[in-house]
Amino acid sequence: MLLNPLLLSAQDKEECTASGPLIEVKQVDAQKAIVVRFDVPTSEIGPAMGKAYEKLFGFLGTNSMAPAGPPFAVHYSINPTGNTVFEAGVPVSSSISGNEEIIYKEFPAMKVVSILYRGPYESLETAYGKLNSYIIANGLEAEKISWEIYLTDPSQVTDPKENQTLIYFPLK
Repeated sequence: MLLNPLLLSAQDKEECTASGPLIEVKQVDAQKAIVVRFDVPTSEIGPAMGKAYEKLFGFLGTNSMAPAGPPFAVHYSINPTGNTVFEAGVPVSSSISGNEEIIYKEFPAMKVVSILYRGPYESLETAYGKLNSYIIANGLEAEKISWEIYLTDPSQVTDPKENQTLIYFPLK
């Protein structure tokens, strides 16, 4: 299973928010998941993700399965003025056959550099900038993909400043 953000201790969460973002290099476990892949204009990521999670959670409900962790997105390419290719996903505890849209995947274990970001999704780029600076300053080499794990449900959070997103880059 990937780093399970639900198991982050209260101290870890406070350390990330009270004294600024905590950036760390860590190992994450392999993860089974169902995903929906998108190639959309970057300006349409939000609505596409909403549709994806609706489909994914509907699929889980239809198959009497509970998610094995919080939803996530894997960004394969991002072009601010063009398209973004990403997969929206939900961890599952066992393999399951997908359908024409929903794909079952097994992500490998990996070493990552991560940051816990708290705030509105529209400002995630600040956390990405801090991660990129850390990677350069520490002579690390990251893959060209990024992960976002959504620790809070935006439909349940009244203040976008309370959203929590774990962001990481797999390292080479």
